[in-house]
Amino acid sequence: MDWWTQRFDDRPRPTRGDARPSVSEIADFLLVGEYPRVRDIEWLKREHRVTAIHNLQDDEDLRINALDLAELTAAARRHGIAYARTPIHDGSSDDVALRLAAALADLHALIAGGRRVYLHCNAGLNRAPTLAIAYLRAHAGMSLDEALAQVKRRRACGPFMTVLEDYFGPRHLKPAD
Repeated sequence: MDWWTQRFDDRPRPTRGDARPSVSEIADFLLVGEYPRVRDIEWLKREHRVTAIHNLQDDEDLRINALDLAELTAAARRHGIAYARTPIHDGSSDDVALRLAAALADLHALIAGGRRVYLHCNAGLNRAPTLAIAYLRAHAGMSLDEALAQVKRRRACGPFMTVLEDYFGPRHLKPAD
């Protein structure tokens, strides 16, 4: 089943089945992966030492995957995990471009606060890796090329690199350049 197939019954159709989310450590302070369910929150804390979750899913993503935002945030709170959400529409480079500064600020606030952040969208293939690359470029002294290589070494993905080039400039430039 693909995510873009039109469903006329409008029922939720979780994209991940019943498995745990795949998780990739990008840096000691940043992990990227698939969306968690309420039952995955404690597992993320125990198995991956997650102290914050940054959710990039929009309302349609939540509906499709039968997720309740209030239940997710309450579960995170119960386990002492900070929870942030910067909704970005799936598959839209325009929306990534529009929301990149806000998402980057939200992620930086969590990491600057000493948190180990689990950054996710639906599958951890586009939006979350794009933001991880943006963070490494903006706050870890890497060029886009270096940040892309770091993320791709740890997770198969297809980030929105043209959006990042428009935001940061040429791929080879580092923040100090």
